[in-house]
Formats: sequence, structure tokens, C-alpha cells
Amino acid sequence: MANVNKPLVIRLFAAAILMFGFTFALVPIYNIFCDVTGLNGKVDVKHPGTFTRYKIDDPNVQKRRITVEFDTNRNQQASCEFSPEHTALQVIPGELTHTSYYVKNLTNKKIVIQAIPSISPGVVAKYLKKLECFCFNQQVLKAGEAMNLPLRFWLEPEIPDNIHRLTLSYTLFDVTSLVKENYH
Repeated sequence: MANVNKPLVIRLFAAAILMFGFTFALVPIYNIFCDVTGLNGKVDVKHPGTFTRYKIDDPNVQKRRITVEFDTNRNQQASCEFSPEHTALQVIPGELTHTSYYVKNLTNKKIVIQAIPSISPGVVAKYLKKLECFCFNQQVLKAGEAMNLPLRFWLEPEIPDNIHRLTLSYTLFDVTSLVKENYH
């Protein structure tokens, strides 16, 4: 009887190993999918832009305004206040725009936070360029400390004409325990 079940046990074990391996492959596969399709609005935070002042001769481009809405979210473990300086701005494509986000540590200990950006609709992610963003690096906040986190960006003038509004969203995570694990 034991020999009869052996092939079944081997197949079940192999299936479990394949499922386990597939879960590790999902993140890179998802990242490649987002890079190729432009879906999910993943913003490139690894390569800050270099802003060159655009000389736009077309008066229609100079008159164009795109509403950029700013949204914030906090992971449940992030004990912080987190809000944008502006809920929305009218942005002219090709012009450098400045704003900031307010963050305050609500705990009695030092924390390390990381902001993860996303943009909606996702197709405009390739037209949003950041010169300076708090999402490029982790931020360290002392107990009770508050600060304004700068954001300087522009929209490429080639942004499609049918785009009139977009949302830039940041989700804040407390990564203190991850930082401690990496240094011990």
C-alpha cells in the first residue's frame, strides 16, 4: 500500500515546491509587466530627473493646465501624521513645480519611514519627472518630530492632450524594524 501512495506524495511535494517558487517569481514578473505596459502607475524613484527649462513656443501648450491631485495613505504600522501641502495644483507641462508634504512622528521613539509613490492614470507615469522627492530616500524622524518633505517635479510637454487630471499618491510605511534587521 505504501508504494501505491509514493507517486502521489512525490507529485504533491513537487506541486508544493512549484507553488512556493512561483510566489517568489511574482514580484519580478509584476515589475516587468508594469515596466512594459505602463500599468499600475509605478513611478521610477531610482533615477531622479535632470530638469532643463523648456522653451515652449506653442501658445496652446503655455495655456494648458493639468490638475495634479495629491493623495496620502499610511500603512497601519506607520504612527505618523501625513498630509500634502496642497490637495491639488494646476500645473503647466514643462514647468518645474514645487510643493511639500507634512509628516509628524506620533510616537515617543525614533522611526524610519519610506514613502512609496504611485500615479493614476498609470499611462502618465512616464511623463512625470521628479527632480527632488522624499520618496527617493528613507526619512528618519525623532520622537515627536515634524518636518516638511519637499517635492519638485514637472510634467513632460509631450503628455497626451486627453490628460487633464492625474493623482500622485504616496503610501507611508514605517520601516524601522527592517532598517534595524539590515544593520544587525
